[in-house]
Amino acid sequence: MSNENPIGVAVVGCGRIAQHYAKSLLSRPDRVRLVGGFDIIGERTDEFASKYGGKAYPDYAALLDDDEVEIVVNLTTHQAHAMVTGPALQAGKHVHSEKPLACNREDARRLLQLAEETGLRLSCAPFTFLGEAQQTFIKAAHEGGAGKPLVVYAEMNHGAIERRNPRPIPFLQKGAGPLLDVGVYGLTLITAALGPVTRVTGFAHIVQPERVIRTGPDAGQHFQVETPDQVVGGLEFACGTVGRITASFRAGKSRQANGAEIHGEGGSLFLESNTNFDCPVERYDLDAEQWSPIPYGAEPFKGIEWGRAVFDLVDSLRADTLHHCTGQQAYHVLDICLSILESAEMGRPVEVTSRFDIPSLMPWATGQ
Repeated sequence: MSNENPIGVAVVGCGRIAQHYAKSLLSRPDRVRLVGGFDIIGERTDEFASKYGGKAYPDYAALLDDDEVEIVVNLTTHQAHAMVTGPALQAGKHVHSEKPLACNREDARRLLQLAEETGLRLSCAPFTFLGEAQQTFIKAAHEGGAGKPLVVYAEMNHGAIERRNPRPIPFLQKGAGPLLDVGVYGLTLITAALGPVTRVTGFAHIVQPERVIRTGPDAGQHFQVETPDQVVGGLEFACGTVGRITASFRAGKSRQANGAEIHGEGGSLFLESNTNFDCPVERYDLDAEQWSPIPYGAEPFKGIEWGRAVFDLVDSLRADTLHHCTGQQAYHVLDICLSILESAEMGRPVEVTSRFDIPSLMPWATGQ
């Protein structure tokens, strides 16, 4: 692989999220060349290729047979992630997948084993912990900015997804739900800051069982919720910290920030958003009894740079270093989510047996 030529990337799943990814990928022609895309709905494939360039593959096999494609970006539905990632690895392609890595542990472990056996990279969202604000927060935690961390909270109050997404049904079916769709943002962030979780206690309910699609061609259609739309998980970390994750698709607008807080012996750290790269980061000094902003490690991207994990994957391949959004951490976060849901169903705490290595900070976050 050349350290100068851009790496060929193809997108699988050309729906709403693919538009964000494509625009971002095209912004870094020094790193990435968008070779083409494929979607099981042919019209989407054609629209994607027409709008962003590259090939409109007639089927997935054609995409995998293309030697110009070195990285497959898997943007399919939650339930299809493992079915798309596995064949890509078998075809000799590196993969970046949207979250979750898979919908069950067995499929996820199979993907990890396949990546190891083939010597290929498996990257997985959420990548938002690589944002400037998020890296600043994580660095402050690593450096003891709040003293010994005692308690952590993370919120992802996403609201009623059917009011803004024209295809909300898959998000409220088995294998998805708010914990696996948006709770993973908070979990990835706080595990990157504090390390692995060893035990969870879950509380999960379907609080709004019937929904009505509010936008798009299916507006007015009623559907049933099949998986908990309100989830709270108690977290016990290997480092001794305890905490909570909240993930919700219920109706209404929350005033609680979708961010994270770490409370320690010497103060607190606050991140306003788990996703926006330019959100405020603050520290509370317990002795001075006041909040103060923490300067970013680098000038922040406005909003979310959707291609950041792919760019990081390219950089790691060129430098022969480990990428940051590892399959091992994605598996651990999946394990936490499934354990929370199992705990809620069984009415007792559940041990989380998986582990991962905390990803290093981005070089710019350390001043390198």
